[in-house]
Amino acid sequence: MWSGGFPSIGGFSKCRGCDHPRSAYTGGYSSVRSNLGTMLTHSKFIGCDVCTILSDGILQFIEDNDCGITRDDVDDLQLDFNLAASRRSIEVVLLRTPVKLTFYASEITPWLTDNMPDLPVGKEVPPKTSSEETLAWAVREIEHCKQNHEACNSFPPAPLPSRVLDVCADSESGVRLYESQGETSPYVALSHCWGHQPFLRTLSGSLEKHKSEIPWSALPRNFQDAVEFTRKMGVRYLWIDSLCIIQDDIEDWRHEAAQMGAVYRNSTLVISAAKSEGAYGGLYAELPEKHRTYTVTFTPGQNDDRSSSSYCNSDAGDDNDNTNNPPKEEATEPPEKIHLRLSLSHPHRLLSTHHAPSSTLPIFSRGWILQERFLSPRILHFGPEELSLECLSSTTCQCMPPPTSSAATTTTTALAAEASAAPDWYTHMLDRTARPKHYYSLPHWRSGALDATALALCWRRLVEDYTHLSLTCEGDVFPAVSGLARQMGSVRPEVGLGGLDGVDGPDGGERYVAGLWTGTLLLGDLLWRVELPPAGYVTSPEAVDQPRGVAAIWGPEAVCRPGKWRAPSWSWGSVRAPVEFENGDGAGVEPACEVVGVRCEPAGEDPMGELKEGGSWLVLKGRLIPTGMRFKKLKKREEVEPWNAIDLDILGTEHLRNLWADDNCRGLVGPDGRLPTVYMLLIGRKLPMKELYCLVLTRVPEDESPLAGERPVQGDGHLYRRIALLEICGGPPRPVEWGWLHELLGKGEDAVVTIV
Repeated sequence: MWSGGFPSIGGFSKCRGCDHPRSAYTGGYSSVRSNLGTMLTHSKFIGCDVCTILSDGILQFIEDNDCGITRDDVDDLQLDFNLAASRRSIEVVLLRTPVKLTFYASEITPWLTDNMPDLPVGKEVPPKTSSEETLAWAVREIEHCKQNHEACNSFPPAPLPSRVLDVCADSESGVRLYESQGETSPYVALSHCWGHQPFLRTLSGSLEKHKSEIPWSALPRNFQDAVEFTRKMGVRYLWIDSLCIIQDDIEDWRHEAAQMGAVYRNSTLVISAAKSEGAYGGLYAELPEKHRTYTVTFTPGQNDDRSSSSYCNSDAGDDNDNTNNPPKEEATEPPEKIHLRLSLSHPHRLLSTHHAPSSTLPIFSRGWILQERFLSPRILHFGPEELSLECLSSTTCQCMPPPTSSAATTTTTALAAEASAAPDWYTHMLDRTARPKHYYSLPHWRSGALDATALALCWRRLVEDYTHLSLTCEGDVFPAVSGLARQMGSVRPEVGLGGLDGVDGPDGGERYVAGLWTGTLLLGDLLWRVELPPAGYVTSPEAVDQPRGVAAIWGPEAVCRPGKWRAPSWSWGSVRAPVEFENGDGAGVEPACEVVGVRCEPAGEDPMGELKEGGSWLVLKGRLIPTGMRFKKLKKREEVEPWNAIDLDILGTEHLRNLWADDNCRGLVGPDGRLPTVYMLLIGRKLPMKELYCLVLTRVPEDESPLAGERPVQGDGHLYRRIALLEICGGPPRPVEWGWLHELLGKGEDAVVTIV
């Protein structure tokens, strides 16, 4: 019999209510569906200890918390194990509500180790993030990082940014804008949401005034709090983008944007105004009453007289006859105290994942947060309930034990052990989910743990995470990750940043082009696709009969294309939507075409920043197959999926394929209501199953001129735009293996095409 109080018969030992007993914690995660009624039944009639603890906690919460949730609202549950940050955890999601509860203990006893191995150690958080207790916690954790983490202190001293705020200036407010002279000194940087309400910025006309003094009353609350916290940390200089970059000087902005990666990488600390939607929200917060703690007191053995000889998966109403069980001695073990609370807003989850939900904090919806977070050695998040510190070596927050504790050490050891025993794809997933700041860090990329293929995969995953975020200015799509691109370029083999027209730079190295890399364009970089959920249903016969009606339902142009050109069509930067790469699992790609040339002309001095409109093209040589295109006719109430909204005439019903359109293609419909001929360009085949991948292209009308000045000399004289990615998994049966493929390729011809 398992020590938790219910038996195991015939190998059936998992409780249907709580999924216990569970094996010792190793870092793995899981989610299971449950039901409060099942928990209560197993607690009352079978004596399941864990069901008793969880159900008692849930009932305490709904009976006492003023959240408007009733018993009927909480029947359907989901139990998440080890999905909270980079540690063990037990969270219960009330599926019919937005509520998620976190269970924890102040200390882990032997009984809890045996019976609830995923239960974490937790701590009470101070009632205010502005308290002296919170400041002391921040100072202690930052100092621990400086003294003990080699990776976080591996960067050599660097000069101050071009401009910083002197927060100890000899003026009434004590704040002025200082233009550095190349000196080296510690400084703090601020990461914040700008919001929609106007706030103080440095403009050409206010530059000299700000260099003299910035009035305290002119600073929005975020800036005031950041200044005061910087002073408390004993640091003199603070960098804030809107004040340290001249906002109405495009040349100054481009120059400083190119240095922004270094600004965050060389800072001693980044302050993250994580909870604030705009400049006036401030850093600090009071713990909401809804996050108060509840306690379940449970005495081991109290359920023993209810244990049965039936395994715990028994349905309610089974005959639980205990007449053959001898009476049990009265429990003598001390009571266990298990606490629960409404889950806190931890920032250190993966930004976008199918397994761990992305953070709800406003700061993590910003596109710029990616490099502000991942380039800095350490970042301190001011959340709505507590502070969290992420560094290159660990992640901690006020509700967790310190990283020096035995509980934290056990978690780190378990994660490392799981990673070392797992296949490569799982190791990537684990690090990306549990330790994203480490996974996307320069020390990790330099460590030798990632070969060239893994580095390329890491970049694609970074792009996937980035495209789920938003930008206030759509033109920032490349500047907002230029620092990360430069960091990736420093570890990729033989990267050369110069040159425009060739595949390689003048020094023979690969180049960064519109968010992709020339060395891996055909090995997976071009295989991106728009990742949008279904857009609804066809609700009327008219929508089925009219192609435009079907097209208009999925992917409004405002969602999928930026209002102004910012990237060539072959780049993921040309769409304003989340993207995923088709080889995201790391599977290899066998190229089926050749890169003849590629050009990306920067708009400014940064080769990894904003691009000049009309200065980008990609020339490919491969098999080009013309075909007609039509919007798929769907049945009433059929869901319009992004991959089934369009059909190609050349592919019959026996071809197994997915076609992901980059937008809704409404712009292709001619005045007569017809669609133009499109072209399938064979790009490659995914290993090991040999799925066929093609770019779907359309010719640019001759009266349009998307290129400015010099044009490529290769090709058939036409320019093409990418409109979709096509995957063909199989075709009609033929006597000869791959006969359908030979037939398909025979309908095209080899060509050199220029894609803009």
